[in-house]
Parts: sequence; C-alpha cells; structure tokens
Amino acid sequence: MKTRVLKQCLIILALSMTGAAYSLVSGISPLPWAEPELGPGEIRVADARVMEAIWIDTRPIKEYENEHIPGALFFDEGAWDASLVDLMDVWLTEPRPIIVYCGSESCGTSRRIAERLRKALPDAEIYSLKGGWDAWQ
Repeated sequence: MKTRVLKQCLIILALSMTGAAYSLVSGISPLPWAEPELGPGEIRVADARVMEAIWIDTRPIKEYENEHIPGALFFDEGAWDASLVDLMDVWLTEPRPIIVYCGSESCGTSRRIAERLRKALPDAEIYSLKGGWDAWQ
C-alpha cells in the first residue's frame, strides 16, 4: 500500500515538474528571474495604436517640430503649468486615455511626466509608451 501511494506521488511530482519545465522553456510562463516585459504604467505600441488616446510628446521641441505622432501635443516639462493647461483643455473636453512618449526606451522623461500627470489628474488613465518614439517608428 505504501509503495503504491509513493509511486502515485512520484508520478504526480514528475508530471508537475514536466509541465512546469515545459511552461518555462516554451515561453508560456516567464522565467522567475526575468524582468517583467512592461513596467508599471507602461503600454506596448501595438496596444497603444488601437486606442483613441491623447498623445503627449515629451521630446525636445526641435524633434517634435520635425516629426511626431499625428495629433500629439508637445509637453514641455520646463513649462509644466502651461503644458498641463493645454493638456487639460483637450482632456476635459473629451476624456480619453493619455499616452506619454519620449525618444527611446532609455529615456526616462515619459515615465517621469506620466507619474507627475497621474498626481495632477488622478481620474485620468495615463500610460508611458514602452520604447518611446523609436518603438513607434
């Protein structure tokens, strides 16, 4: 009786380990030590493209003037109050999710501004675009 129960436990353990190993190797489950693909408040380009969002460009003005996401508002962190008023004019008229982007994934401006905007507009749905302008192109 004891050997039968032991065999059943070993079979269950072997099947569980096989399933866990398959999930990790096949990519179904992320590796426990891997960094999460998205950080808090981030959104992927593919998900962002299908949203009717208010786009906020936090890159330098020259880059914004050269090229930006269609309809994006320029947001100058140095002129926070004026930029916030411009954003609120749009958001209060037609509340939509707000997506903030900067130049690249290594740029922290969009995450920093998105965090400040969440405090200034607590009722708004605000994201930072993972990969920034580089990912958009």
